[in-house]
Amino acid sequence: MLKTIRIGSIFYLCLMCSIGFAQEEKSEAEPLQKKNVVKLNVTALAFRNISLQYERQIGKRTSIAAQVRTIPYGKLPFQSTFENIEDNGDVPFDQFKFGSFGVTPELRFYLGKKGALHGFYIGPFINYSNYKMDLPISYTSGTTEKTGVFNGKLNTITGGIQFGSQFSLGKKIVLDWWIFGPNYGTADGTLNFAAALTQLEQDDLRRELEDVKNEAPFETIKSYNVDNNGASVEVKGPWGGMRGGFLLGFRF
Repeated sequence: MLKTIRIGSIFYLCLMCSIGFAQEEKSEAEPLQKKNVVKLNVTALAFRNISLQYERQIGKRTSIAAQVRTIPYGKLPFQSTFENIEDNGDVPFDQFKFGSFGVTPELRFYLGKKGALHGFYIGPFINYSNYKMDLPISYTSGTTEKTGVFNGKLNTITGGIQFGSQFSLGKKIVLDWWIFGPNYGTADGTLNFAAALTQLEQDDLRRELEDVKNEAPFETIKSYNVDNNGASVEVKGPWGGMRGGFLLGFRF
């Protein structure tokens, strides 16, 4: 009987020790960190740009992110303001239309003491974009002014580095500030205009396209062709951009 009691006491003590150790380990364990953030670029909404980003912590100071964005096809945002800044009579911006879709994978390195998803970061990224556009070009037919609408698609691939900082606004809400994100790469596409053109119209359209080519940023317009069936513009060459804005996110 005594032996049975002693054996039972030993099992009881072992059980209590196990519970005690388990409770101690649980109390000392660090709370689970929320490693995911979904964000909306609220600044981009003013330009009809719907931009979402997902970020996932993969290390103590590193994370990966993927951005998806789209601009519904339509007129240029802040059209009147843009016309005042860009005084180019060859391009009637009131008829200019465009839309786009793009994806941007990114790798982030956080430099602050709090580690990933907190504070200042540097993030190399690759940016792919597809643009659909209608580019109107004015030309004359004798004494009559006409407009040729060149439509087509343009693909761009750029690489860059994002400098930014991410703040916590609460337990689950974050603010991601894209401070400065220059990127540079290449563009490729063709824009076409179909119409029956007289010789005088062809000559005038060539002059207008030459002006547009000379004024295009990064010398992106490689060549153009005009004949009696219309015209085409080949876009191929350097392309640059800038990422910036404020993103409001939910951490989980």
